[in-house]
Amino acid sequence: MIQKTNRRAALKSILGAATLGATMMGMALPVAAQDSYEPGKLTIVVPFNPGGSADRMARAVASYLPEELGVPVTVVNRAGGSAALGHTWFQQQPDDGSVALVSPINPYLMSNILRGQGNLNWDDFSFINGQWQDYYVLLVNKDQPFQTGEELIQFIIDNPGEASSAIINGDGGHLATLIMLERLGLSDDAVTFVSYDGGAPMRTALAGDQVTFSMISALGSSVIAQDVRPLAVIKAEPDDIWAAPNLNEVLASFDVEIPMLAADLRTLTVQTSFKEKHPETYQQLVDAYKRTLERDDFKEFIAEGQIGGEWMGPEATTKSLNESYEIFSQYADKLN
Repeated sequence: MIQKTNRRAALKSILGAATLGATMMGMALPVAAQDSYEPGKLTIVVPFNPGGSADRMARAVASYLPEELGVPVTVVNRAGGSAALGHTWFQQQPDDGSVALVSPINPYLMSNILRGQGNLNWDDFSFINGQWQDYYVLLVNKDQPFQTGEELIQFIIDNPGEASSAIINGDGGHLATLIMLERLGLSDDAVTFVSYDGGAPMRTALAGDQVTFSMISALGSSVIAQDVRPLAVIKAEPDDIWAAPNLNEVLASFDVEIPMLAADLRTLTVQTSFKEKHPETYQQLVDAYKRTLERDDFKEFIAEGQIGGEWMGPEATTKSLNESYEIFSQYADKLN
């Protein structure tokens, strides 16, 4: 077993990953005796810079999966193009089970495919598990004057172009903002969009009051809660984390509403060709990953790091993502 001091060091690495200069993290840790995982190693690709929620999730899994899989597990960051570079690089790797992907498939892979980025195909990705489902929250820095969502929206209407929004180009928060502007009868340039390559720099911009607002993943943004004010959530039921009304309740004052787009579903994914060519090795990875999520020490670890740990499984994850892909397809023209 890994000593508790090593676990604490790993958690510190995960929580402080935004400051790391390296793009690789190899866990030089002992592994339990397991049937040999034929590839001999596993590299988890994250298509964003260190420090974001997908990166934190991948590094948490990489801290415990070696004991269940029986081989070393490393994380490599391949950021760029709103995840298109990393998704493309992942698909170019050997399809022998030596490489997996941790990414918010909804919305980033969907957006990459629908926008024609990276020559990617939906059917080439096989989804093992949606571990961390998120939703969107409308946040402003606490130093901003806006106390309600209505105040922010009225400012945007009265002062086109003066409000700035942190986005990852093509993500669901970006799309939700564009749809909101359209329903309000405003042009896309009514807000000045500032694009970032990952959730960590977006949150840094919000926490530093470098932008007016952002429609951003809610659970992943809990790390900056002390620096921001929530004005609305895109979520059907009341929220226990961010004390704010549903965005459509806010928009009712302007006689409009928008679709409740689902936010990031951070998913462990493999190539479909790997699943088809090596079904036994694929199942070995699925089983080892599921055991990892069921470990009490892993649950304690991710709770401390504010990281999701749900087991949906391949079937339910694929069904959820296919449904979201259909919905996202209806609005993809807004992102082009």
